[in-house]
Order: sequence, then structure tokens, then C-alpha cells
Amino acid sequence: MAANLKSRAGAAKLGVPLMILCFLTVGGFLYWLSRSAEPTEVAEVVEETGAALANVVALSEFSTGTAAYVGQEVTLEGIEVVSLLGTQALWMNLDNGTPYLLHLTEMALADSVAVAQGDVVTVSGAVMEMSDSILDAWAAAGAFSQETDRIQAEFAVDFLEVTLVIADAAEEGDEEAASEPSS
Repeated sequence: MAANLKSRAGAAKLGVPLMILCFLTVGGFLYWLSRSAEPTEVAEVVEETGAALANVVALSEFSTGTAAYVGQEVTLEGIEVVSLLGTQALWMNLDNGTPYLLHLTEMALADSVAVAQGDVVTVSGAVMEMSDSILDAWAAAGAFSQETDRIQAEFAVDFLEVTLVIADAAEEGDEEAASEPSS
């Protein structure tokens, strides 16, 4: 048995030098990486809610002929929400009293403020022509909470596909004033 112990005696003497060699190799590799690596540039995305809105159209102008705006991006300011339609749409009134459909995209639902009946908001998006395929897509996405919601939406000839909803400042001030106790 003594012969077996002597056969491993030489291997034990190499353990410390191999460990030091490994540390030096890893240290040399890290030094090489720090010298040869190029820094990456990180793009910073900055969103400004106070940025100028594109193609602001007066409600009176928009009310005279919504079909003329089909295919265009428009921004309507000071819109009063008359009623909600399902989970992703709402109605507003044009100047002549005609109800007009606004459909909120997933981006608008995720990034914007919650909208309730009676709110005054600024909306921005594309005016689109209504079709059966659009209604089918909305139904598949769960936009209609009741069966009658689709029937109501069918009456729209065109609609605004809203990508941005901004609560008007006057409304926010009213909410703050309402939440403060009166003395």
C-alpha cells in the first residue's frame, strides 16, 4: 500500500502552480477584454407629453366632412366623451350633434389616461373607413362587451383610430380642486 501513496505524491505538487496559472490566465483575459472592447452607445428614448401635436384640426372643421380626412392623421382638442362603447371605443359628438366613433388602439389604452363618460380630452390618430373586417377584428380582440356594441359600431361610416389620449388641463385642475377639502 505504501507504493500506491507514493505514486500520487507528484500530482499533489502540481495543484498550487496550476491554480496560480488559471488565475493569471483569467486575469490576463479580463485585462485583454477591458483594452479591446469598444463601448456601446445606449439610445435614450425621451417622450414629451407637451410636444406639439401634428395636424391639429378644429372640431367645427372636422364636423363639416369627416370623410375628407380619411387616411390622414388628425388631432382633435377639447373633445367631450359622450359615452363608452365596449372596452376599446367611445362616442363623441360632432358640432352638428352627430355621434362620432373613436376606437382606442392597444397603444392608446396602455399609454394614456383612463377615459370616462363626460371627460374632456385631446385625441390624436388616423381617420379610417369602417368595414366588416375591422368590426370582425374588434370582435376577435374582445372590444365589444355586449352584443349590441357591434350593432352600434356598424352605424359609423368612418372613425378615428386613436393612438394618443391626453386629459385636458382644465379637467385635471377640476379634479384637483374637487379632491381638496373646502374650509
